[in-house]
Amino acid sequence: MIREHLKRRPKMRAADVYKMLYQGVFGVRHLMSEGAWDRLEAEARTLGLDGQPGEPLIEEVSADGSMVRVNLRPYLRRGLPLDRLFSAMEVSAMEEGETEKFIKAWSAFKELSRPGGLVFDEGEIGELDKELEGGCRPRHHSEAYRRAYAPAYRVVRRSVLERVFDADELGKRHLT
Repeated sequence: MIREHLKRRPKMRAADVYKMLYQGVFGVRHLMSEGAWDRLEAEARTLGLDGQPGEPLIEEVSADGSMVRVNLRPYLRRGLPLDRLFSAMEVSAMEEGETEKFIKAWSAFKELSRPGGLVFDEGEIGELDKELEGGCRPRHHSEAYRRAYAPAYRVVRRSVLERVFDADELGKRHLT
């Protein structure tokens, strides 16, 4: 999964992997405070739909494929309704992630980043490890990632997405 994301976004840094792994375990729960709908609606209204033309509609963010990012640009280009995406977010946010599962995923990433493996800044990985000593928290994408890819997405459970949309709406290949 990490290699797939790296192919698509080679400027990805360790902080971006951390964010992806965090989302794969904890989803979007941390965003679901008061005003979450307003933020989604405002982002959709101001998002340039011409950017990132090769961006997929759906990307896995968990190794088992149970958690996915729904990229807003292709979503909106298809004319899909925001309220249904928001419903999927609300239902997805009801489940709590497990810190131990995140730590296991982060450890696996660090193993992949050992010499001869994926190339990520060891100092940055060390800094993220130190932050983890205070508990696992959501983080922002790196500045390099934001500048290069202008990420705009929401994270939901695949099973919830499958209940909210039928396969024809999202494209059968995205849900299987």
